[in-house]
Amino acid sequence: MAGLNKRRASAQLEQAGLHLERGEWSTVASLVQPVLDAGIDTPAAFMMLGEAQRQLNQGDEALATFERGLAKHPGDAMLEGRVGAVLLDRGEAARAAEFLSRASKKLPRDSQVLTTYAGALLALGRAEDAEAQLTRALLVGGGDDTRLVLAITKLRRGQHAEADKLAAQVESATSGTPMLHWSARMLRADLAVLRGDAAEGLRIWREADLAGYLGAHQLARMAHAAALAGERAIADDAIERRLAQEPTAEDLLLFAELYNLRGEPQKALDAIARAEPLARPNDESAWRFELLSTRGRTLRLLGRRDEARAALTAALAMPEAQLPHIGAAPNVDLGHIAMEEGDFEAAQAAFRTALERDAEEPEARRALELIDKRLQWRQTVESTASERVGAAQAEAEAMRRRYLVRENEVERLKREVKRLELERADAQAQAAKVQRETSARVRAELEAREKDVEGKAEENLRAVLSPDRCPERLWNMLRVAERTYQQALYTELPTAAVAVLFSGAFERSLIELFVQPFGAWLDEKALRAKFLEQGVRERRGSRVEYFDRFTESFDREFDARPPSMGEVARVLDRRQEKYLQVFQQFLTERYDVPDSFWAAFSSFVTWAKESLRDPVAHGHLELDWAGFKQFREQLLFEFDGAKPGALPRLLLARRP
Repeated sequence: MAGLNKRRASAQLEQAGLHLERGEWSTVASLVQPVLDAGIDTPAAFMMLGEAQRQLNQGDEALATFERGLAKHPGDAMLEGRVGAVLLDRGEAARAAEFLSRASKKLPRDSQVLTTYAGALLALGRAEDAEAQLTRALLVGGGDDTRLVLAITKLRRGQHAEADKLAAQVESATSGTPMLHWSARMLRADLAVLRGDAAEGLRIWREADLAGYLGAHQLARMAHAAALAGERAIADDAIERRLAQEPTAEDLLLFAELYNLRGEPQKALDAIARAEPLARPNDESAWRFELLSTRGRTLRLLGRRDEARAALTAALAMPEAQLPHIGAAPNVDLGHIAMEEGDFEAAQAAFRTALERDAEEPEARRALELIDKRLQWRQTVESTASERVGAAQAEAEAMRRRYLVRENEVERLKREVKRLELERADAQAQAAKVQRETSARVRAELEAREKDVEGKAEENLRAVLSPDRCPERLWNMLRVAERTYQQALYTELPTAAVAVLFSGAFERSLIELFVQPFGAWLDEKALRAKFLEQGVRERRGSRVEYFDRFTESFDREFDARPPSMGEVARVLDRRQEKYLQVFQQFLTERYDVPDSFWAAFSSFVTWAKESLRDPVAHGHLELDWAGFKQFREQLLFEFDGAKPGALPRLLLARRP
């Protein structure tokens, strides 16, 4: 568009943003493309055009747009997240996870990025890691799409009741899109089939098909549900529709299970042979487990027991065999093989293992009842009349002998009882004495240790800090942390329990020494407006975007939270950049330290955040004790080759 200046381009992008919120993707693309063609290539422009192309099913064009944006703006977190989303749509989960991992670290509070990252991890078979990301996404405001992906994750991990509860929440939500609603319904169809209600699952699949929301990749699952519900015509129709397209390896494997249900194992074996050379799903391990399980059942139904046993044994050696529900099937088939070979004890063990994986598995339950009856019958047959007579004779002889020795045994027992009573009384007296002495000694040791811990903590802090120069709240936090450290030297207290106190005190010190004093200094010097103006990255009408959240936290219009450790570390590291000139002036006026100190201190803050604060905040309780001691030493006692540590040196260097 000739003559498109920055002001007009900005207005056009704002207009495109309104259409984007309404889902008018063609309009968004027609508004944004001229802006990019005119050379006004902001990250927002690439974001809107790429997302419009993605929603218009132009996956290749969307990926190219986002990659062009990243080439222009390397490291942009939102663009990295969109590249990951498109790659995940294309089935390239491994590459998608790389981009989304970087984006999630830069945007830890963006629920959409975290949800998409979880989807990539789930596609790679990392269900536990995916669930952790989804839990974080819900904590920062994730919506129904996050709950739906979490429901799928629960299903993958065999937690069917929790998966159904989450899917029901998404299905009943009034704020979601029709696609989200139907996706939740179809997930509940899968769960209905898994709990044995194939008719209900088929009903949902057919409703989704009539509504136009049944994808090609879901036809195989509808066929499976129809077969279980006894609707052969519907199953055949769904199979023919899918085979007329390009069935995936997963589709063919599901058809093989269906043929086994119909008693057509040779067709099942042919379907497995077609599935194996096709492209594997991203979750290679789960695919391999399903393949081995289905092949084992098929070979068993064909009477090829040795080959079936080999496939089933290989499946049971995989981690998926330990999952609830999922791990039951191979054990059921091994139990049937053992029954056919007459090894009822092995069959009984296999079916019991299957019921441990899935207590409602009907095939295992019925087979186990039959085996129990068979074993009871065999035991009854083996217990012949002659054996019972021999047992009775032996019992009679034993009774006779017991009667003969009874008199002597009674006297001996009386003497033994008297001796034991005397020994018990003596032992009770000794135990009471030992208990009294032990309790007094332990109580004295604990009191002495408490005094020693309190005194040592106070002595260590006063050696490097003066309560007069340290804010009272910070002093108390450090005293509690140091006291806990001293206790940890004598007890098995986890490193994380001490680290969380020290990292909290350190984070509070950054607020006390930099954030709050800097805000007061800005007001005192009347420099707040100048500082904010220098920190503006971009203006969008009445909206302002700053270079970082540190600058944003001093804009009272935003009502933002105080900056985090990482944000303080970044501005200390970038203090000489133009937009931080006012902050550099504050550091020079208020702290009598050389400039090299700030470079070392910013590196220390970053290291402390990544090594201690973040792992503790994310629930990682196993921390390196040596690394934590190094952090404590540099914080309080010796930093950058000089004494005292970083925090006392800053408190001593503060100018009034």
